[in-house]
Amino acid sequence: MDMKFLKQYIKIINYALIGLVFSFASFYLLSNMYHYLEIRKDFVTTFANEDLVLKYEEKLQSIRTNISDFDVNTYQGNVPASQMTIIAHQLNSCIDNFQNKTFQSMMDKNRITIIDVYNLREAYDNDILGDCIVNNLFWTSAVDQHHLENTILAQEKDLIQLYYNNLFSETSYLKQDLLNNSSYYYNTAIASSSVKSNTRDGFYEVMGSYNKAVNFVEYISKWFHDEVSIQEENITGGVEENE
Repeated sequence: MDMKFLKQYIKIINYALIGLVFSFASFYLLSNMYHYLEIRKDFVTTFANEDLVLKYEEKLQSIRTNISDFDVNTYQGNVPASQMTIIAHQLNSCIDNFQNKTFQSMMDKNRITIIDVYNLREAYDNDILGDCIVNNLFWTSAVDQHHLENTILAQEKDLIQLYYNNLFSETSYLKQDLLNNSSYYYNTAIASSSVKSNTRDGFYEVMGSYNKAVNFVEYISKWFHDEVSIQEENITGGVEENE
């Protein structure tokens, strides 16, 4: 009798465990189906025709133009030619970073999903903040007053430092959300948060970050252009004096 009761008791426990496993599996399946539906929501737009993208491309062209006149063989500005050569290389590298593979892959799209927004964010963190701003242009936020012969860039280093810090701090909350959940290829907070649940808002937010970063690099390139232009002023002035 006792043995029979024990067997029945074990069966009840087994059924209970099976029920719990089934309930957990069902919940997990439903949550993943919901998650799948969330990430399939898209923003219907032509990426290349968006105002923020067009402005971004214009800024990149401005950077190219600002550094195109530099010739190490004829340069006569205040900053050593060897240093200007390095800075020119850094700015060119930044252009490549701004035109990363992720950004280029978006140019032919007419529908943007939350995954696209996430991928753009990752490219921004890795290629733009990491490779361009940190690896190539960090020196602009800590330049010594005498390092660049007291040019405007050295005099404005405090403002540059503030802008530099802003590029990181304004997106830190989103980075934290991405780190909070490693269960998926991307974070569900992007789909569920009241700030980031809308794909369109996420797109404009990330492209706003792209534009702020490219504005910073354009500012550096304008200084570079002005420094290179000193040689033209010197040459022109010399010709007028001789005449």
